[in-house]
Amino acid sequence: MIRPAARALNKPMLIVGIDRKLAGLSFLLAVIVGANGSKIVAGILFLSLCAIGRRLSRRDPNIFMVLNLVRKQKPLYDPMKRAWFRLVLNGRSA
Repeated sequence: MIRPAARALNKPMLIVGIDRKLAGLSFLLAVIVGANGSKIVAGILFLSLCAIGRRLSRRDPNIFMVLNLVRKQKPLYDPMKRAWFRLVLNGRSA
């Protein structure tokens, strides 16, 4: 049974094939660079970020959502909280 509503709910929101958050971030970075420097560099930056985002979104449309979830859960794992363990090897007595 195919349920199109569930597929529509889980589909990422894309703008011209790019995740909307990445599109907004690349536009914002390009505006900042364009305001403080060269407009040509800002245009190249925007186009390159869009090309990278489009290529990653073509492979997996949910990659940015997954990366964002990993970034949020990263502080939960702290290897220094683990207790130290001691490894004891008992040799065979012949």
